[in-house]
Amino acid sequence: MMLHLLPMPKEIRMDEGSFSLTMDTCIAGPRVPADMMRTATAQLRAEIESACGVRLTVLSQTAREGDIGLAIDPELAEEAYTLRIDAAGVMLVGGSAAGLMHGVQTLRQIIRQSGWTLPALFISDAPSLQARGFYHDVTRGRVPTLEWLKQLADECCFYKLNQLQLYVEHTYLFRDLTELRATAVTPLTAEEIMALDDYCAERGVELVPSLSSFGHLLELLRTKRFAPLCELPDAAGYPSTLPNRMAHHTIDPLNPESLKLVLRMLDEYMPLFRSRKFNVCADETFDLGRGRSADAVRQQGEKAVYIGFVKALCEHVAAAGRTPMFWGDIVVKFADALEELPDGTICLNWGYSAGETEDNTRILAQAGATQYVCPGVCGWNQWMPRIADSYENIRRMAVYGVKYGAVGMLNTDWGDYGHVNDPRFSLPGMILGACAAWNGGLPEREEILRSISCITYGDRSGRAVSILAELAQLPVYSWWHIVRRKDGAQGTLRDPWSAAGTQPATEERFRASQRQIGKAEKALRALSAHMDAASRPMIARWLIAAEAIRLWDAAYHTLLLGQKSDTLAQALERWLTRYEAMWREVSKESELWRLRDVTVWYADQLR
Repeated sequence: MMLHLLPMPKEIRMDEGSFSLTMDTCIAGPRVPADMMRTATAQLRAEIESACGVRLTVLSQTAREGDIGLAIDPELAEEAYTLRIDAAGVMLVGGSAAGLMHGVQTLRQIIRQSGWTLPALFISDAPSLQARGFYHDVTRGRVPTLEWLKQLADECCFYKLNQLQLYVEHTYLFRDLTELRATAVTPLTAEEIMALDDYCAERGVELVPSLSSFGHLLELLRTKRFAPLCELPDAAGYPSTLPNRMAHHTIDPLNPESLKLVLRMLDEYMPLFRSRKFNVCADETFDLGRGRSADAVRQQGEKAVYIGFVKALCEHVAAAGRTPMFWGDIVVKFADALEELPDGTICLNWGYSAGETEDNTRILAQAGATQYVCPGVCGWNQWMPRIADSYENIRRMAVYGVKYGAVGMLNTDWGDYGHVNDPRFSLPGMILGACAAWNGGLPEREEILRSISCITYGDRSGRAVSILAELAQLPVYSWWHIVRRKDGAQGTLRDPWSAAGTQPATEERFRASQRQIGKAEKALRALSAHMDAASRPMIARWLIAAEAIRLWDAAYHTLLLGQKSDTLAQALERWLTRYEAMWREVSKESELWRLRDVTVWYADQLR
């Protein structure tokens, strides 16, 4: 039997023989006053109950022959563990509660595949990167339910991630920023954040606060009260649309009231988390120097104006006893400015292309930056994440991180243009990042996709994730263009509507894509014969995404040709009903209304 493990342990030796669980097997280990230990034990017992139908007894004593023994050995590195399975039983030893938690996840994966009889083996394992995180967008259209966020924390734990960040612009319920509630229909609350923080801590996952504080503040700066703090002077009443949210959103760094406002937001948000880190973001300040700060940028330079505001933010975070973090896309242009920031400030070095080079990682390393490398799952503007692109992007960034001494990896899942990608579809990309951060690289693509199919979806064919990867490559038209066509026609775009994508694809290409989507749908349905019953509902969700690719391509293509189709309009409206139900399984209502508006507009144009 082939054993799939994610991440693959650093050292694994398969031995002769096996160990069979019995009704009398106990889970035995020392009583340690740590929530993480109790959670790990509970996870292990639940996994055995699911795989074997027996609920083992948990004891606080030394393991006997035939037991599953748990122990902590401080001689091991904190996150390291060893696992031995032989005829006498199972012995799992961690360097700390964190190391034991990681070992339990490996043992769970073995039990999930083996049931009552476990193969004899020895594993010695430890991570390559100290910080291994997942960054999830909860602001660009989709706010998850607390229940689903807890499931996300469970997945982080299962694949040995130890950090989770939620990206927030306007979707936290700030006590005094009541204007934001016009857009943030169902924001995250303080109670939800604190509950998630507790849940994460019990699983060895650090929930790190992340809050936009310089760029990406459109929903705040378009309000009547705060428009005077926007870099651009005509921000009041600026249309709240998906494209506009991605463009003009920078606060005026020279206005003292700007810093006062942002620091009040940080001070309200920070105490909700036990983490001693805080991500102030400060990325994509596109408008800096184009409005109220234009004279200062001309006289002092972008470097001085940008780093002056970031320095004030980071010093405030540091004064509160936390390590500042910020995105590195601006500072990499003048990396010497990093020396002006508080010691230990973490630069989040992002790059999301499949052909990402090592240049920025090298530049930041040479400037002495403490950095995380930050790849992505490539799910933004997509109905299905581009898994092949994300594999290559994550693989490269992990290699660069190890080469240039990065202290962590933060794998990102953005929701540009309404977060139409169901967050559950990002799980393969999240796992790729977890494996790359643990091992400093990735195995061959088909090998790891097969392992994800088997472990994550109970797919004995090993084909599920490869089918999804193929499906993700099939769209002819981008969701980005589909949304901008509507907004351009309605006159709500601040910038001229991009001409890219406005020409129809050849009929040959369009028809070929439609046929390939049909083949992918057939392949997805066929998976039901190979997948565990508990995982089969995912097939229906994947089919809704495949239907979206097929229908939206057809709708856009039809309009570009100047044609009408009531049949296609009805198909879009029926699809929307299915999609809305799928959305509500894991997300609050949030900005689902925006997707409904796009669908209604296209259906109307098709008639």
